[in-house]
Amino acid sequence: MPKVSIIIPVYGVEKYIERCARSLFEQTLDDIEYLFIDDCTPDKSVEILKRVLEEYPHRKSQVVIHRMEQNSGQAKVREWGMRNARGEYVIHCDSDDWADVHMYEEMYYKAIEEDADVVVCDFCRTDTKQFKKHEIGAHTLNIQDFITNCLFQRDHWSLCNKVFRRKLYYNLVYPKGALGEDMVLCIQLLNKCNKLVYLPMTCYYYYVNPMSITKKTTIANCVNNYKTLKSNTDFIVNYIDNTLKLDEHIKREAISYLRMVNSFSLLKIRHLPEYKKIWKEQFKLMPLSFFLNPRISLYNKVMYLLTLFPFYPFKKDRATI
Repeated sequence: MPKVSIIIPVYGVEKYIERCARSLFEQTLDDIEYLFIDDCTPDKSVEILKRVLEEYPHRKSQVVIHRMEQNSGQAKVREWGMRNARGEYVIHCDSDDWADVHMYEEMYYKAIEEDADVVVCDFCRTDTKQFKKHEIGAHTLNIQDFITNCLFQRDHWSLCNKVFRRKLYYNLVYPKGALGEDMVLCIQLLNKCNKLVYLPMTCYYYYVNPMSITKKTTIANCVNNYKTLKSNTDFIVNYIDNTLKLDEHIKREAISYLRMVNSFSLLKIRHLPEYKKIWKEQFKLMPLSFFLNPRISLYNKVMYLLTLFPFYPFKKDRATI
C-alpha cells in the first residue's frame, strides 16, 4: 500500500503540467502513488507529462495515467481517482498548481506521528511574478469549529492542502459539477474525522492566472455556473440540516451565507428579467445578523451591500457580457 495517493486531473494544461509534474516527481517522500487522469484533453498535456516522466525513471512504476472515455468534467475525474486510489492517505493536486518538494513527506509523517485523520497545511496564491498571498490552512484544531469556518470560508475547503485517511472516502456522495465540488467532499470528509492536525508550513502553490480576468463571460456560462453551484449548495444545505452537529443558529446563518454566495454567480446577469427575480428573492431577506457575524468576511458584506443598488454596468447583450 502506498503511503500517499495524489489525484491530479489533466485538461488543457500544456502550459503548466511540466511545472506541476516535476514538483510531484521530485517529492522527498518515496512511496507515492500518482493518479493522473486525462479528461480527454485537446492539447499536448499528456504528451508533455510522459516526456517529463522519462526523466524520473524511479517514479514510472508509481504512475497511473488514466484516460476518461469522454470529457466528463473535474468532478467525475476526481471521483474516478478517489475510487481507484490505494494509498493510506489521499490528497489532490490541480495540474496548473505545484507543491513544495517536502510537502507530502511532511504531511504524511505528521499524520502518522499524531495519528490524525486529516492534516492541513498552509498554501500560497500566486501568479509567479507580482501577486503572492499566504493563506493560513487552519485557525482551529477543533473539527466542528473547523467545519464551521469552512462553511463561512474563513478556513478554505480546498482538498489540495488536506491529506485525509483513505478509509474516510467510503460512502461519500460525490458532486455532480465542478463548482463547489471541494465544498461537497471536504465537509463530508471532515465530518468523519476524529482528529485534525495543522502543519504551519506553506506547502502548496495555487496558480492565479492574471489573464483570466480579461476573458469574456457569456450569459450561458453564468447560468451554468449558477445551476452547477446551486446543485452542490443544495446538497450541503441538506447535509447541514440533517447531518452536521452544529448549533441551530449557526446552521441557519451558514445556509443563508451559502445561498448568498451561490447567487453571486448571477451578478453579471441580474439585469435580465428571468434572473432578476431569483436575485431579489435571495437578497431581500438577508438578516441583520449577516452584518454582525464575525465569521463572514468584510469582502462578502461589501458585496452584499453593492447588490442593493440598481447598478447595471454590464452590457445587455444576449451572448456575452
